[in-house]
Amino acid sequence: MTTVAKADKSRLTIRGLIDGHQYIVREQPGGWFITPEKRHRVKKTGMSADVFAKLYRARQPLDADTAREISANLAATDRAR
Repeated sequence: MTTVAKADKSRLTIRGLIDGHQYIVREQPGGWFITPEKRHRVKKTGMSADVFAKLYRARQPLDADTAREISANLAATDRAR
């Protein structure tokens, strides 16, 4: 909870804030509204759908030994459950 109290020289003391953090103060009818500044999400660049489709179509089929090993691992996982 944040507590606001009147201080000297027409200043306000706001308890509950964290040093070094920034806050947004908005004037509202009948008082003030204080919120932490929103952190901006960093947009990560990823692979486009076209590039993914091209890579997906260019993949090599599994050889028989690898397919058999994957199938055995899946079956063992199912039995372990």
